[in-house]
Amino acid sequence: MNETENKVMAILSEISPLGRDIGSDDELTAIGIDSLKVVNLIVAIEDGLGIHFSDSDLDPSKLVRVEDVFRLIKPYLG
Repeated sequence: MNETENKVMAILSEISPLGRDIGSDDELTAIGIDSLKVVNLIVAIEDGLGIHFSDSDLDPSKLVRVEDVFRLIKPYLG
């Protein structure tokens, strides 16, 4: 994992109530991240990585797995 992915995993671990290891194949709901926590996750990633997501990229139906979160941030890391 690269540094950015490690930061995102740390953010996910903070937001997830499960307190267990999280893998990129995990579904967000399986690690306790519901729709409200997805909003917290997005804000934490924006703050932590110094990026700002376009509203058009924030389709909750496309954020199912941890790997989807990585896919979301990739274009913003230019």
